[in-house]
Parts: sequence; structure tokens; C-alpha cells
Amino acid sequence: MKTVIVYYSHSNNTRAAAELLSEKIGAELVELKEKRRGNVLQAVFRMSSRLTGEPWDEIKDADRIYLMFPIWAGKSVPAVNAFLRNPRTDLNDKNVFIVTFQSSPDFKGSDQVHDFAGNLIRKKGGIVRENYAMQGGNMNVFVGDDAIRQRMDKVRWDDL
Repeated sequence: MKTVIVYYSHSNNTRAAAELLSEKIGAELVELKEKRRGNVLQAVFRMSSRLTGEPWDEIKDADRIYLMFPIWAGKSVPAVNAFLRNPRTDLNDKNVFIVTFQSSPDFKGSDQVHDFAGNLIRKKGGIVRENYAMQGGNMNVFVGDDAIRQRMDKVRWDDL
């Protein structure tokens, strides 16, 4: 079974988590990179940014995908919207795990972000297996490898 971690990181919190998870479960990393960095206003209106490369080609042979990204202003980031909306992103029969990062541990809006991303995944034939809301850091603030490791260690990733 091939596992791929598709992630977007602005402040390196999600990148650190994706790298840790990759080490734990032996997954390939695919970073979503934008031609021009998306912003919070685009996130609020659920807009997409333009991606560089061909990340959809890197998931073709995957059976399991971890989609990891921060939440901005209570919404998914433009890069993830672009990836999920791209007609070349084929998620048919792929098991997808959504892992989001939010600044506040008390933020209650992650369910709506998971629902939004989950609906896009299901429209592409994907199967959403689990949703996780993790605490990252404030935008533009990297909380550090130790903090990310402690948060990621609370989940038994290898059991999924």
C-alpha cells in the first residue's frame, strides 16, 4: 500500500508535522507550492491559488493520502482548495485522512473545514477515513519541532 502526505505549510508548522509523520509511517511527501502565495482573504472566500508543479501526478499510485494544511480565518487554505478542485486530481477509491492545524486549541470551526474539504474529496471519488484537528501556531509563527512532535505523538498514526 502506497501512502503519500500532501501538505501545505506557511509557517513551517505543517511541514514539521508532515515530515514527522512521513518518518513514522514511511510515506512520500508532496508539498503544495503556489506560484503566488495565497492570502487570508482568498481563504475567507474559499478561493484557489495557482500551484506550481504537478502534485496530482504524484498521488496517482497512492492508496492512502494524508492531506495536511493549516486553517486560516476558519477556512481551508487556497493551495489546498486548488489541489482539490483541479480536474487532474484523481482521488477515486483513495483513502484520505484530513489533518488540519489551527492556532487555538479552543477553535471549534475545524469541523466545517473538514466538511468542506471532505465534500471536495468525495466529489472526486475519495473516501474520507478520519479527520484530525491539531494545534499548530499563530500565522507566521513556528512553534518549534518539539511542540509539533508532542502534539503529533498524541495520535497513533501507524494504526490508521
